[in-house]
Amino acid sequence: MDATETTCPRHPDTATRLSCTQCGTPICPRCAIDAPVGQKCPDCVRQHRAAVAKGKPRQYRKGAAAGAAAAVLAGVVLPIVLGISFVGLIATGFLGYGIAHAVLWGAEGNRAETFRNLALGFALVMVAGAFTVRFGTPVPGGLRGVLVYAAAAYGAYARFNR
Repeated sequence: MDATETTCPRHPDTATRLSCTQCGTPICPRCAIDAPVGQKCPDCVRQHRAAVAKGKPRQYRKGAAAGAAAAVLAGVVLPIVLGISFVGLIATGFLGYGIAHAVLWGAEGNRAETFRNLALGFALVMVAGAFTVRFGTPVPGGLRGVLVYAAAAYGAYARFNR
């Protein structure tokens, strides 16, 4: 082994002259990942992707605004649709899906868990508002109330996982 060569920590039998441009860890050609500036180790690339996945402040603002607007619009439609038994249940799922779509659009396509939770929250707020308008309480008794909440949550969840 040459004086400037070292070994890769992941492949100790492999000599290398490469090192990560971010942390300086030696990396062999099998571990090196091309980056806009040089090559990085898998750990630094993984850290960067996790930071990007969380979202930017403007994505949170736009996602929350779009989700709130969609929840209000869907909340206006839902009390009317709830009177149509089974069709109302299916429509609630579609309204939850639409709210999640609005959040995803506002978040510029970022599918981080935070945005999914934001969409789920807005879908549940939509149902609570519609129940309050239609029945005078956010949680009407019986299986129907549980199913409507579940349909809205499932619709929102399904949009993020397709």
